[in-house]
Parts: sequence; structure tokens; C-alpha cells
Amino acid sequence: MAPQQSHTFPPVSTPVAARASLLWMTALLYLVQGIPIGLAFQAYPVLLRQGGAPLELIALVPLASLPWAFKFFWSPLVENRWSAAMGRRRSWIVPMQLLLALCLAAMAFQRFDAAHAPALLWLIAAASLASATQDIATDGLAADVLHGSGIAHINVLQVGGFMLGMLVGGPALLLGAELLGQTASMLALAAIVVLCGMPVWRWREGAAAAVTRQRASLRGFFRRPLALRLMVASMLATLTGSVLFGLAKLVLIDAGWSAASVAGLSGAGNSVMVLAGCALAALLLKWMTRWHALLGGLAILACASVLWLRISSAPAGAGTPLVWLATILIGLGIGVTSVCLYTLLMRYAQLGRQAATDFSIFQSTQTLGEIVIASAATALAARAGYGAGMLVGVASALLAIAVLLWVRRGAAHLDDAHD
Repeated sequence: MAPQQSHTFPPVSTPVAARASLLWMTALLYLVQGIPIGLAFQAYPVLLRQGGAPLELIALVPLASLPWAFKFFWSPLVENRWSAAMGRRRSWIVPMQLLLALCLAAMAFQRFDAAHAPALLWLIAAASLASATQDIATDGLAADVLHGSGIAHINVLQVGGFMLGMLVGGPALLLGAELLGQTASMLALAAIVVLCGMPVWRWREGAAAAVTRQRASLRGFFRRPLALRLMVASMLATLTGSVLFGLAKLVLIDAGWSAASVAGLSGAGNSVMVLAGCALAALLLKWMTRWHALLGGLAILACASVLWLRISSAPAGAGTPLVWLATILIGLGIGVTSVCLYTLLMRYAQLGRQAATDFSIFQSTQTLGEIVIASAATALAARAGYGAGMLVGVASALLAIAVLLWVRRGAAHLDDAHD
């Protein structure tokens, strides 16, 4: 693909049906992007363990998703190079979706055991690279054509679609492997990717209304006002959810809960309530500004972290209703916080000249922060107990609220009223 000049897209005033079609097309892309994450963190470890792979090898599987943490390095390439015949965003979305489908199809013919684990790791890494690269172009597409309330709508669908993709690539695949076998289940995943990609394969990007000679670059992000402050604030906003999501299951396992009970709590409690949190965020964004809605999500996470601090201090005495309440609050808090935060960040990226690059930097730093804080909280819990690890979650929530209140004073233009 030859280098092209970057385009600045105007707000789109399309009919309601066309706007809805665009929203759902983008939502399907986000769903597909969650599948490799569900594979890496939920399905593959279980399938490999059932195939006799050692834990030391299984521990390497999540590392195959690292492209999501470092995608900002090649985001300027995605912004700057494309085929004029296919369109700026479709030039990357379509090939990456085909690559993802091919990787999943190839996995269908690999045995899930220690001997084939290296090949499977390379395939899941390639799938993660494809989905992370597609995500850069998809975020750019959303910022290009959706403005005003459309930004909130697409971020509800982004978080919800990605979570559904994780459920499809994780629990649904495990269930399918039991009922249909691993080969048929993996081929079904490949077919889902192809079906979800059909709308964007048929869609045609409109012509750009304005052309600028400025090329996307990482340096361009750091030269923008508020960029560093928003990057730090956005990273802090996701830390509490990461700590709670990682430690809560371990607390219950050590308290004598069965693996099946913890899995049910995690699926029905966390995952489903994240989707409910996305719906709640959509309502909050109609009633209040983006900043207030985001602070509300963080307040929910702060309450969840206090409850889990209480549970971790005496897990054997914690009743099931209290555990369920704390779990529900985690899911709601993560859903509300993620949607409101991404809505703010996408609006900020949209106001610049390299939306896909800027948004990718925000997401990558969040992912890196989540990995570091989750590992640090787990290590602290190993040395000083689960209570100490949960205190990290409480402190993260309070710090995030304080920093966001500070950053908000210089970023009021990102609120709905200023669109």
C-alpha cells in the first residue's frame, strides 16, 4: 500500500437507518476482536491443561496477547498507508479480518497438547496481532464518521461487543469443544469472524471532505495539549477493575469455593454485569456529562473494592449474598467506567488530526498499566495477604477520582454540551 495523505472527516448527517447500520457494523468488528482475548485468557489454558501441557507452558499463553499492549507502535502506519481503491480504514480491516479467520481455521487442525503448544502460541499471537491492528482502524473509522451522541453509542457497543467476543472465544468455545469437539468449534469461530466481516466487506467509505498533509506520528500525540494528563488519568481509571478482577477469584478459591462455582460467579456476575454496566453508561450519558458519568463508574468500583477488602479479611465468614453484591459491583463499575472513559478519549482523539493513533496510545498504556498493577497486587497479596492487595484497588480508585477531577478543569470541552 502506497503512502497517502491523511483525511479529516466531517460529522456525518446520515439517515437513522444508515447510522444504525454503521453502528452495528462497527459493533460486529469489536465482537470479533474480543475472540482472541477469550481464547488466550480462558479457553486455551483449559484445553492445553486437559491435553497434558505443563503449567509452565500454559503460563506463556496470555503473553501471546501482547500486541494489544504495543499496538500504538504501528498505529501511525495504519493511519498513513492505505489503498485508495479499498478506502482508508477498509484497507486494514478487511485483510486483518481474513488473517484472523485463517489463524482460527489453522488452530482447528492442531492438537491441544504440549507437542503442539508452540504452534498454537504462534497462531494465537498472529490472531492477536491481526485483531489489535484491526482495532486501530476500527477506532479510527468510528472517530471519522460518528459525532455527538454517536460517540457514546459506539463505545457502549465497543465494550459490550468486545466482552461478548471474549465470551464466544472463552466459555462458549469450551462448551462447544465438549459438545462438538475442538476442530468443529474452532472452525465455527472462523465462520463467525467471516460472517461478522461481511457488512464491512460490502460497505464503501465516503470521500473525504478535507485533506491535510500532516502525517500521523507518535510525536504528534505528545505535542497535543492535555495528552499526557489524559493518558495518566485514563490509565488510573482502569486499574481498580484490573486488581479486583484478578484477585477476587483467588480469594474465593482459597476460601474453599469450587472452581465451578467461581467460574459461574465470574461468568454470570462479572461478564454479564459488565454488559449491564454498558447499558447503564448509555443512560448516564443521557442524564449527565461524560466526566460526571465516569466519576460515577469509579465510585461504583471504589465501593466494590471496599467490599472485597472486607471479604478478603475474613473470606470464610463472607456470605454468598455479599460476594455476589461485590461481584455485581465490579462488573457494573467496569462497564460504566470503560464506556464513559472511551467516549471521552474518542472525543479527544477526534478533535485532533490522527484519531486512530491517539486512541491507540490511550488503550495501549491502559493495557500496560493493567498488566503491571495486576501483577503487583498479586505479588503483594502473596507476601502480605489478600487485604494488602485489595488496598491497592481502593487506593487506585481514590487516586483515579482525584486525578480526573484535576484533569477535568482543563478539559471541559470534551463534555457533551460542547460537541
